[in-house]
Amino acid sequence: MQDRPVIGIITAKVADEAQHQLLSGILHKTQEKNCKAVVISNIYNFHEYFAGTEVENKIYDMITSPKLDGLILTAETIWNEDLQQRIYHRILDSRLPVVVVGAEIEGLECLNNDVSADFEQIAHHLTKVHHFTEYDFLTGYEGNATSEERVAGFRKELARHGLELPQENVIYGDFWYNSGEALAREYVSGKRRIPQAVVCANDYMAYGICDVLLEHNVSVPDEIAVIGYEYVGERFYHSPILTTYLRNREAIGAMAVEHLLAKITGEPAENVVPAGKMILGDTCPCGVNKTQLSYELGRTRRTQYYTNLNYEGNFEQQLTMCRSITDYTHTLQEFSYLVRDCVGVYLCLYENWASLEDPVTIDAPSDHAPMLCYRVISQNHNASDTPQYFQRDQIFPDFLPGSTSDDFFYLAPIFFSGRELGHFILQYDKPDTYDAIFGSWLKIACNGLEALRLKNDIHALLECQNLSENHDTATGLWNRHGFYKEMDHAIGAALPEENLLLLLIHTSVFTDDSSIDGQSISVRMDAQIAESFKRIAHGQREFAAKLGDHLFCLGAVGDYTTERASLLSDQLRSLIEHSPLYLEHCGPDNYVSSVAVLPAKGSDVFAENSHLLEQINEQIRALSAVRTHTSYREYSFLRHSIFREPEKPWNAQETCRDFHLSYGHFRATYKELFGVSFHQDLISCRIALAKYLLLTTSQSLQNIAYQCGYDDDKYFLRQFRQTTGFTPNSYRTK
Repeated sequence: MQDRPVIGIITAKVADEAQHQLLSGILHKTQEKNCKAVVISNIYNFHEYFAGTEVENKIYDMITSPKLDGLILTAETIWNEDLQQRIYHRILDSRLPVVVVGAEIEGLECLNNDVSADFEQIAHHLTKVHHFTEYDFLTGYEGNATSEERVAGFRKELARHGLELPQENVIYGDFWYNSGEALAREYVSGKRRIPQAVVCANDYMAYGICDVLLEHNVSVPDEIAVIGYEYVGERFYHSPILTTYLRNREAIGAMAVEHLLAKITGEPAENVVPAGKMILGDTCPCGVNKTQLSYELGRTRRTQYYTNLNYEGNFEQQLTMCRSITDYTHTLQEFSYLVRDCVGVYLCLYENWASLEDPVTIDAPSDHAPMLCYRVISQNHNASDTPQYFQRDQIFPDFLPGSTSDDFFYLAPIFFSGRELGHFILQYDKPDTYDAIFGSWLKIACNGLEALRLKNDIHALLECQNLSENHDTATGLWNRHGFYKEMDHAIGAALPEENLLLLLIHTSVFTDDSSIDGQSISVRMDAQIAESFKRIAHGQREFAAKLGDHLFCLGAVGDYTTERASLLSDQLRSLIEHSPLYLEHCGPDNYVSSVAVLPAKGSDVFAENSHLLEQINEQIRALSAVRTHTSYREYSFLRHSIFREPEKPWNAQETCRDFHLSYGHFRATYKELFGVSFHQDLISCRIALAKYLLLTTSQSLQNIAYQCGYDDDKYFLRQFRQTTGFTPNSYRTK
């Protein structure tokens, strides 16, 4: 451990009111305990995958930094389930002491407010202060632990007063506005009786109720009182001002620091869960607390002030005019006043951030990638602007130029179009958090950095100049517009006896490339597929195109026959399916094709391709149906293994023992799934590899036979001819 413990806080949506409260408790306590705090957070934090922003979540790779002595995870802020698992595994890899706040994670120490006790206090207030006896309770998802816990706490207190909450008065929602809106419409329409009060499991659902009741002139609280929970902010955006309950997030944040230090240093920690308090408003008869409202309005006015500063400035235009990284950092410095109350801003970029490739994966493992730290502003305004070198897992250099304190740091991701470029470090000299306006500032900064990269990227300039109209810039193949234009010219110039060849191919049919890593692989795979097409289509009237995601086409005009078309189709399949990336990530059952040969004169290429696409989709539907078979997963895994390593001495009898099946049952199921026997499929896999080697190498037939699992090259020659109708040499020359 270092002289001062460095605590990493893993969170999301730092600008939200709830996180502001929790971080306030954490940061004040780290200051009291003489610790350094490093807050690691994304910006967008979408619930579902969104390709344009997922790369921001690589900021959480910093969790394993050797600079950190312990971690606090605010688990309830991470909405995406895949990201939750990624962070969880990173935490386990770090082997650091961890305290989790806000949600239960098996195997880790978790702290939370006593939600049940909070709702006991809400029930106590409504029964003792307002003497209500009739309630509805709008909670979250049915069966969800926190949804039921909130109802149970409310019921427990009602029972002390001799009251009940019947099950028909418990309404299940989804913790969002629309649940409250739906319930309010039931009140307005008369479908549901209006009680004296409706208690909501969070503020968002309460806001939904208030908005609809206001729209229909239902008086709150005269006709019905509405109570929220969690105090998420934005009360003055709805009418009347909501009465809600504030969980004591500041206290739970402070407790998290004490519990973490107990793990690090052995100091004793407080175990009493702090109670929250009612935040009074106009949706119950108490009326709003003017001091509390004044505080909320003050924060809102301050936020609006910075919003206006951002709106009225020309930050974005100035950044797009930059021609060097020095210009860029100076412009950031000029507009740093837009980041509220920040005393330090540092720009940390990968050393090769301007490369066309992913900067994280070039020349160094992700955690040890070289980075440069540029000072934008600091407490010492006269500090050196010389960039500091460091490695990614250090988070930032040992010495931040111009920094005179090191208490509170925030890491915010820098990315553009699926490429991680680095991160910003924000420094504060007091416990504080950035607000939503910083998200806009960061977006402009990222856009400006990409504009700077493009100005210095000659490859991008050439692509924009030469390939934008008719070519796919990633592969160099014709795009849809260019392909149909060239095919129309070729058909117009065709002789009466010439034919049109169309070969449509759909690759990676069932491969999931929705993640950032998957997209990166997909782009590289497309490049390899393009190379396969270029091996085949090199005549003046042969056109290879990428028509859409994973959809490729070969079109040609000339003396094509059905036999020649079949051979071309077979060669392309061999080249694509055995290209290294495709072989690793796709394998068989991920490739479908359809081919047509017809008179060229008068042909409608677009219409013919539409027919081929219908055939492609029919094949995909058939393959999809097979994948629903209960045994598909394990048999498919076996088949993929054979496809990747056909040279191994595969034996059906041994495979049956591995599957714990009879030989007859195994053979029947295999043929049912794949339409071919295990033995014949093994031969096909070996011959497919042989085709690939014949087309891409000049190796001898003996070497190729051996690589495909044949000890006897004469047997290989005979089996190749039986399978393809060609000798290996004639297949290679054709």
